[in-house]
Amino acid sequence: MTSRQTTVAVATLLVATATAAAGQTTLHAQLIGHWRLVSVEAHVEGRAPQPSLGPSPVGLLSYTPDGHMLAHLTLAARPAVRATDAAPEQLKTLARYTAYFGTFTVDETARTVTHHRDGAFTAGERDFVRHVALTGTRLVLTTPVTVVDGQRRHAAITWERLPAAPTASGFDPAARQAVAGTWELVDHRTILANGDVRHAFGPMPRGLFVFHPDGHTTVQILDPARRQVPIDTATADELRALTRSYLAYFGRYDVDPKTKTIVVHTTADLNPANSGVDQVRFYTIDGDQMVLQPPPQAVTGGQQVSRITWRRVP
Repeated sequence: MTSRQTTVAVATLLVATATAAAGQTTLHAQLIGHWRLVSVEAHVEGRAPQPSLGPSPVGLLSYTPDGHMLAHLTLAARPAVRATDAAPEQLKTLARYTAYFGTFTVDETARTVTHHRDGAFTAGERDFVRHVALTGTRLVLTTPVTVVDGQRRHAAITWERLPAAPTASGFDPAARQAVAGTWELVDHRTILANGDVRHAFGPMPRGLFVFHPDGHTTVQILDPARRQVPIDTATADELRALTRSYLAYFGRYDVDPKTKTIVVHTTADLNPANSGVDQVRFYTIDGDQMVLQPPPQAVTGGQQVSRITWRRVP
């Protein structure tokens, strides 16, 4: 854990302890968990609210007890093709996927949550401040009001708390405990058929993977050296480069301890060809490190194997 993350954790713990002592439930505690995206509305003064991602967007917002967060927001339907194969007119639709991860802090008095982004698919500010409104199982995060062309505007993002994910047939829900936790990326490499090593996300990749005991999972990985450009003005080549240098997906997962495999039942993926697909990863755990390995891929000249190493967040 970095010094900043330690400071965030200590500050959060102090606030939570003081509030608990007063017999109250903290806003921080109420946010912990997984939230399904319901709507994203743009509010402009004098106009009716407009959906920004269509009538039925897809997304997940996860807050972990250790102070981390991951967010995914996208369209319900995108062309089911990889960016490398997509036509130029399809690329901007493929890239309409908001993804970022990092840590979060809560201002209990102001009732705001701040997302401190350590990685993001698209460029933008590092810290996102959102006003929090909680009603039953609904969470509404409201952006600060801005004035554009003399009109006040803001966005309202509505989420609904997700219950525990069901276990797929043939799996034991207790087996999830083997990998449950928050994991920080250590290394991502692919050993090619000729023995060469390729680092798809650069020599020092950054990422976060959450396997929650309740069966929900979310992951994001990026190359920190990637060149970020605005989606609206990016060329086709720039859009392809953006998608190649970022990985993001979420869904449910199950674990088979006999075969040492994790099966992620993907709900949505930055690469839409993988949305709705079961992704299998072999796992080995040694102390606080876990290595994930997808099945070997047959290529010309033999096989190539990817190895992704993670370290458990204390």
